[in-house]
Amino acid sequence: MTKGVVNISGFIIDLLLDLAGEVIGHFLPGARSEARFQKHIMRLKEEPWFASLEKDYRYEYIIFQNRKVKRFLNSEKNIKMIISMEEEKERFINMVKEEHIKFTRVY
Repeated sequence: MTKGVVNISGFIIDLLLDLAGEVIGHFLPGARSEARFQKHIMRLKEEPWFASLEKDYRYEYIIFQNRKVKRFLNSEKNIKMIISMEEEKERFINMVKEEHIKFTRVY
């Protein structure tokens, strides 16, 4: 009988810890920012041009690690613009390539 009580209390503790993690994540701005970034990435992966850009390991690193690119991709307005406007899409691609050049430049 005590084994069932232990299993239930373990389940309740796990549930409370998960809930506490969600509450903390909700109030920390970094957690929301990362969730928004991931949502935008999933949306962009549906675009063939972005999928091919991301498949290139050089640009994948820049997309996921470069602060300037991540900040750009965190904006809903920017996502809408690069999806709907060819000029903005090209500007974004050039930004990623320029940031890669900066990253790999030897001083």
